[in-house]
Amino acid sequence: MKLAAEVGIAKLSKHQEELCGDATCVVKTPGETTVVLSDGLGSGVKANILATLTTHIASGLLRRKVSIEHVMSTIADTLPICKTREIAYSTLAILQLRSDGQARLFEYDNPEAILFRDDKPFELQRQERVVNGQLVKQATFQTQNGDVILLVSDGVMHAGVGGLYDLGLGKEGLLEYFTQPCSSGEYCEQLADRVINLTDACYLSRPGDDCTAVVVKIRPPQQVTVLTGPALDPKDDSKMVRALLAEPGSFVAVCGGTTAQIVSRTTGRELETSTDYVDPRVPPIGKIDGIDLTTEGILTLNLCYQLLRAAAEGEELPRRADGATLLAKQLWNAEEVRFLVGRAQNAAHANLEQLVHLAPRTFVVDRIAKVLSKRNIDVEVTYY
Repeated sequence: MKLAAEVGIAKLSKHQEELCGDATCVVKTPGETTVVLSDGLGSGVKANILATLTTHIASGLLRRKVSIEHVMSTIADTLPICKTREIAYSTLAILQLRSDGQARLFEYDNPEAILFRDDKPFELQRQERVVNGQLVKQATFQTQNGDVILLVSDGVMHAGVGGLYDLGLGKEGLLEYFTQPCSSGEYCEQLADRVINLTDACYLSRPGDDCTAVVVKIRPPQQVTVLTGPALDPKDDSKMVRALLAEPGSFVAVCGGTTAQIVSRTTGRELETSTDYVDPRVPPIGKIDGIDLTTEGILTLNLCYQLLRAAAEGEELPRRADGATLLAKQLWNAEEVRFLVGRAQNAAHANLEQLVHLAPRTFVVDRIAKVLSKRNIDVEVTYY
């Protein structure tokens, strides 16, 4: 069975620092996902620059299919050693996961990653090697569906040092709290938030260091199918709905008020609407039995594109539950995406697009598809 990796990241900056001194990067290539975590020495701007430089070097080389051994060697050779503390200016952890379940982990001065299997910590066998004079720990192992891997920066392990804990939270304290991660129905992002919330509490909301938690959950590849817009020929409306529901196991989204009505009428399932605005810029989400996500159309899709474009440039997706953010998260974490796009024109949209500079439906779907394709997500667009 092919496997994929879902990644969730949560961060916490040192007290009174605006920038986090940790940096992360997720590189997706065909059949492979690589997660990079770096912790810059100190905090603030300097640490952020060091950590970001480290992740950019690593991710840039990995995208060019350079071996991890060479990546580690390049970074160890590039980053100097602090003469005062005699430690590296930046730590580094690289986790590489293949679709056949094979995983490789490289750690350079970073806290050891923890693998959870069947809700219990699973001991990884590590080998030590010297790369350009620096000690690097390496582990090769086979992952299974449901495995969860946790990577953290020093700030998490040292949380509460000298206060709630003499020596900080440490691995034992983290394991005591972080129970049942594999069977949990939470998203990786929520699991990462749990770790950071614990860390913040240990610091009494005055973090003494930058903190990052990266949660990786191993699961089967995920497909997302999005239906938006009525068909050019109304006779094809039912055909679109059948295509939407044809893939068992796919996350199904419907974007558009008229589209949702078509799905409701074709399936005989009631459409429930809401007036609760999570974000004033995004219309509320609806509900149809058997449909995972029901949203408004053109506004939601345009904001979804903006969120995905920002994510492609390194920004994190917001912690919101509006339709655009929920759709963006599903698309961003998918391995396969299918768009079923109706080409019928909505006269009301023409004026709206001109007033607020929104891209028409077919254009914005094409833009979303291009962003996802650059992330090596398999995208298919079908027009009706």
